[in-house]
Amino acid sequence: MSRLKSLPEIRHIRLTGLSPVSLMVIAFAIVTVLTVTVRAWLAPAATTGAPASAKVSLASSTTAAQGNPAQVRIEVERITIRPRGFEPTEITRPAGHFILAVNNRSGLEEVALRLDRVAGSRLREVRVPRTKLDWRSLVDLTPGRYVLTEANHPDWICHITITAR
Repeated sequence: MSRLKSLPEIRHIRLTGLSPVSLMVIAFAIVTVLTVTVRAWLAPAATTGAPASAKVSLASSTTAAQGNPAQVRIEVERITIRPRGFEPTEITRPAGHFILAVNNRSGLEEVALRLDRVAGSRLREVRVPRTKLDWRSLVDLTPGRYVLTEANHPDWICHITITAR
């Protein structure tokens, strides 16, 4: 009798064209991908104990013309906008390329970010809607003083000092 009960299950599996082992492998792969995705998504929330301006190095290997591998390191300066302004309020770093990463946790519908050289010109101006939340830009700032501001909140200022290498 139990053999007859399992017969529809076997037919169903055969109808899909996959063996039970294949189905288990696919299910395991899906669970693994979901786990990695959720961990990556939750990782920024887990770093709240770290300084707001975390420097992260992204190393990528490139091949030089002579075939020798070269390391290119790009750091990330992370700034978070909270309901009371920027965290941190000041960053000092050496000249060179880096990724300026601004995470909007202010609760505002939109932030209007401006990156200006002190006593100089505006380098970037971007509107970031709440649906996007975060803004990233590869920048190469020369030594000097800069300010990152939010257009509608003049007291929200992050001072950025770029030193000579």
